[in-house]
Amino acid sequence: MSTSPPSAAGWVVPFYDLQDRLIGCYSAPLHPAHVEAARRLRGQYPQATRLLELGAGGGQFAVSAAAEGFTVTALELRAAGAEHTLRLAREHGVTLSAVQGDFYTADPGGPFDLIVYWDGFGVGSDDDQRRLLTRISRWLAPQGHALLDIYTPWYWASHAGYTRHTDTYTQVYGFDHATSRLTDTYLETGGQQHTQSLRCYSPDDLRRLLAGTGLRLAQAEPGGMFDTGTGTWHPQADWVSCMTFQAVLVPE
Repeated sequence: MSTSPPSAAGWVVPFYDLQDRLIGCYSAPLHPAHVEAARRLRGQYPQATRLLELGAGGGQFAVSAAAEGFTVTALELRAAGAEHTLRLAREHGVTLSAVQGDFYTADPGGPFDLIVYWDGFGVGSDDDQRRLLTRISRWLAPQGHALLDIYTPWYWASHAGYTRHTDTYTQVYGFDHATSRLTDTYLETGGQQHTQSLRCYSPDDLRRLLAGTGLRLAQAEPGGMFDTGTGTWHPQADWVSCMTFQAVLVPE
């Protein structure tokens, strides 16, 4: 099997570079939400030691997790993100490992007690997801847990067409029913446009996807939702309205 990144990954770095330039999400300081997420994870898995974060962005969660006592490896495709992760770690007096590379060729080490992937699963095809999930199963300790945010098709299908205007850009949500993929497009005032496209899954879809990867779905919990009517984020929603669910995966 090829270990090259998915062909769809060509949009990833330009999109997240643009997103960071427009809203500063990956070059930001720690947010209370990152700190709370790390504390919650420590409470849920008090015996866990080694943690791998996939798609670590600017390292805000990774640094928060290191502050909670985890031995953290942060795997991030963007060099700027890995550099910001190390800078934040120095600022907060914690140590961690930041690995710059893609999920399909990088070697983050292991085994890990916890592997987390927040807000990003779904790049590429179903086969690409299986390749990643198979790698996760190999990185995971025998009693380990992998926690992934999975985008739901029902939320994104119902919010297709939502448009948000700012002084510097316009953001538009879309959904392709044939492929069950969300699209998130940023259009700058000067005409530059970048789109991310992520595959959406229901819990049953995910169970089918996991076949043959060495992992099984142990738990699924609804996540949060963005209320487009009020422009507010709700960290917890029900299954009818959640934009993601959290999948807890364990070795078969």
